[in-house]
Amino acid sequence: MANIISAIIFALLVAAGTLGVTSLAMYVLHRNPDDRDAQQRQRIEYAFFGIAAIVVMLLMWYAL
Repeated sequence: MANIISAIIFALLVAAGTLGVTSLAMYVLHRNPDDRDAQQRQRIEYAFFGIAAIVVMLLMWYAL
């Protein structure tokens, strides 16, 4: 029970890192040939969430 905080922080680190990498992958790979404007909006959202998740992951890494 002494390392429960470290375990929770590590779980958040892994979850944020996974979500960040997959969001950045969606930013690169996402294609919507029907509506270019919608594609750009979605790609901006994927990039924002990817970068935000990577920042959270780095903060959790620093907290460890």
